[in-house]
Amino acid sequence: MKKSGAIYDAVSLLDRLKQNSNLLSLPQVLSEVLDEVGRESYSLDRLAQIILKDPSLTSRILRIANSPFYQRFVRIRTVNQAISILGATTVKCIALSSSIFHPDKIMAESGVDPRDFFLSCMASAATTEKIAVITDQKAPEEAFIAGLLLDIGALFLLHHHPAEYRQVTHLGRSGQDLISAEREVFGVDHTDVGVCLAQLLGLPDYISSAIQGHHNTLDLEGKSHLQLTVTLATLLGGYRSAGVEHDLEQRLDSVRRLSSQLQLDEEQIDEVTFSLLPGAVEAAEYVGIDVGDVQHLLMKANKEIWKTFFVLENMFKERQELSKSLLKEERNRGALETKTIAMATLSHYLNNTAMAIFGRSQLMRMLYEDGNSDKLLDKLPSYLDVIDNAIRKSVAVIEEMRAISPIDHKKFSDTSKALNIDDRIEARMKGLASGFNLGLSEPIPETVE
Repeated sequence: MKKSGAIYDAVSLLDRLKQNSNLLSLPQVLSEVLDEVGRESYSLDRLAQIILKDPSLTSRILRIANSPFYQRFVRIRTVNQAISILGATTVKCIALSSSIFHPDKIMAESGVDPRDFFLSCMASAATTEKIAVITDQKAPEEAFIAGLLLDIGALFLLHHHPAEYRQVTHLGRSGQDLISAEREVFGVDHTDVGVCLAQLLGLPDYISSAIQGHHNTLDLEGKSHLQLTVTLATLLGGYRSAGVEHDLEQRLDSVRRLSSQLQLDEEQIDEVTFSLLPGAVEAAEYVGIDVGDVQHLLMKANKEIWKTFFVLENMFKERQELSKSLLKEERNRGALETKTIAMATLSHYLNNTAMAIFGRSQLMRMLYEDGNSDKLLDKLPSYLDVIDNAIRKSVAVIEEMRAISPIDHKKFSDTSKALNIDDRIEARMKGLASGFNLGLSEPIPETVE
């Protein structure tokens, strides 16, 4: 079903891709390489002859075969030797990358800088390989190829639907994540397109599985070692592959969880991070892709540093404001609880004083009605003392009720949220003892319990 607002839906876009092979825009040499490697029993000599038709592809394959990655002690001088060392799958993927990683594949109206995009691809490849080596994976060269082709689906969308992809980058810069932004515009994201392309091109299953869900950092259950590796590499190196940024805090949390899954410690993550840019530049040199000169890369790195600095600074300020808010909320909650306890205690005091006055008045009434005038006169001073004391206490309680009504300004103990009512009432009663009156006295000085 087509998503509301989407230009395409998953079915229509992928069906158009499957039914029209011309959409792939593959060069003749690449098509021949794919056809030859796709045979049940391909010929190394025929494959070498096809590659030799393209001097640029020949140079790249020889350069990679002689790279330190393969640690050969004898220099590889022929394409046949290079194919034997690299393997047909690697050769096919190198041919594919050399054919599709060109600036003209990213249209200007997409709003995405080709050098930044390709640098991100190279960073993903180099970082995936680095993690594979550190975690002792059996085939790090497969990890490199998988990392290199992770965003082949994004490249397809950038080339064939550049104007629509500008909407994706706009949504991304407004805070929306890349996958949901692509789905809102196309009804499908670049990982689904990438998997479809990998299947059409006859790429190995490990590449398709690596492409699928490499942006999914929430559901890690059931992911293979390679899938976890490319997901972590995407976060560390290729997180801005199509001009869309990830939330820094979410990215750091995802890096932590993925590192734990891959059993990578903080020092190893630092090692991967520090090698990211040099590794990306080296990979670009081997594959023959323009990712910009040194000045461009340094300016980009400096820009990223400042962006990270400002994000962290804003996060720090937000944490400060949140802490203040939580402290205020806790204090208000404590103040309310204090007032509740204090009012309950004061109400109890008022009830006691009222009962004391009522009790003495009842005793005096009984003596009067029984005609015991002498006994009434004898008891009257003590009864009046009790009544006077009860009234003073009532006045003190009423003052205290008035005083603690604005409880936000009261100080109370952190260990007990109950005010020391007894001491406060006693202090007020002493203030009333010098001259009894029914007026409200001045508030007693504040004390910290």
